[in-house]
Amino acid sequence: MDGSVEGKLMAGWSKKPTAFVGTVRADVEAFAVSKADQAARDVIYKAPMDTSRFLSNMNFSVNEPNESFDENSRDVTRSLTLANARSAMAAFKSGDIFYITNVTPYGKYLEFGTEKMDARPTFRDAFNKISGD
Repeated sequence: MDGSVEGKLMAGWSKKPTAFVGTVRADVEAFAVSKADQAARDVIYKAPMDTSRFLSNMNFSVNEPNESFDENSRDVTRSLTLANARSAMAAFKSGDIFYITNVTPYGKYLEFGTEKMDARPTFRDAFNKISGD
């Protein structure tokens, strides 16, 4: 190595530390996408299927929440909802925020229950699962 400050800092390194930025960014992105995928699958497969309206109104987006709702939407096989999640994940980049939203009017009653109905937590369970790793 030369006698410069950079040469002294680089002693023992085969590459400059800045050369790892792309690798670290890719690793962080892959980790975040794997967590998003796990959370998406958890809410999709835990959502009740009686009418599939709640399930089919799961919205997956990057950097801005999608709060749309379609009263007539149905997905009895879960495949369309899963495809929507994967499509959003494909747009994800390091530093982005992955949103899973559902504004179905009765969704809060499914999540938290009522006096006559037990809670069926979908979002809380998914969140707890990915944050507990």
